[in-house]
Amino acid sequence: MAAEIQIMIPQYGELNRIYSDFIVSHTFSFDKQKFITNFYKQYNDTKAFEAAILELVHDKQKEQYTLILNSLRTEIEKNILIYEKHPLFDDEIISRVCYNFAGRYDTDIKAQLEVTQKLSKPLNEAYNRYDSIGYRKHSAEEEMQAEKEYERCKSEYEKEKEELNRLYELQKQARKEAFQYIENCCGDVYKLSLHFMEILAKYIPVAKDKPEELTKPSEPDIQEEAPKEEQHEYFDRKLLSLVHTTCVGEQFENISEYDFYACMNLRPGKCKLKIKPREKIRVCYLIFLMSEQLHKLDRENWKKNILKMLDIEENYYKSKYKEPVSDFPSDSNQKFAKEMDAIFR
Repeated sequence: MAAEIQIMIPQYGELNRIYSDFIVSHTFSFDKQKFITNFYKQYNDTKAFEAAILELVHDKQKEQYTLILNSLRTEIEKNILIYEKHPLFDDEIISRVCYNFAGRYDTDIKAQLEVTQKLSKPLNEAYNRYDSIGYRKHSAEEEMQAEKEYERCKSEYEKEKEELNRLYELQKQARKEAFQYIENCCGDVYKLSLHFMEILAKYIPVAKDKPEELTKPSEPDIQEEAPKEEQHEYFDRKLLSLVHTTCVGEQFENISEYDFYACMNLRPGKCKLKIKPREKIRVCYLIFLMSEQLHKLDRENWKKNILKMLDIEENYYKSKYKEPVSDFPSDSNQKFAKEMDAIFR
């Protein structure tokens, strides 16, 4: 049962990717709707969830279970934040993808029905010729030829009719499956996530209760060594969580959300934020958008220091930061600008 907790972490991660993809591209599919529904059905037993946590706590050392539960909590927090900040799938969108899935064979059936109906006419004619030949004078060769023609038409018709029946069966299965997933479960998943957070708080208290149990082992040292001005929070975790989800692995080398938060708030740490090759222009645009979120007194100081941290020359920044929203942006820049618009609008 404890293994279920570890399985939930990538499952929540996939759920968050589905949500984030919809925010950026506004596209949705039946497979994604299936995943959301199946996720809710699989994990909607809060008693089983707490029992799994108790087993995990009993079987693992504190450092191990704390790491696992903190990872899970991070994904759950992301899910809650995305749902609260962005409008997600409404009933109409879900109905549309389900009905599209239910009708996925309609075109093929229509085409196959036309083929089958066209073959029914020569079959009937061949049958009538063969059936009526016994009522008139005829040769054995004529009867053999009429029988042969009838069998040929019958074989062609039955082959196409079999294909039509196969498509009808697939249509029946598709409709049955579609209507199993037509309910909008996003609100239910959100409420479930809130319940999970309450349960997790019993075993790994939130920061305001016991911050020493939530921070990484190195964080107390960082806080003791860092001057007060370096501990200023320029950006909150909500915003940086969304930026981390979208940009890390794309514009930046892989870095944990905790270290990303520290770097973007100009706090010292062991992990350095690194720009991936050919992503510097898009990072400049991100810096511009983030700086616009700050008060004027903080803006220039943060911008100067983040450029220095990322080894970006100020002249380069000034000449490149608006390229993703220029009159003729590249496809990759245009895509990135849309992703950022979804976060900063």
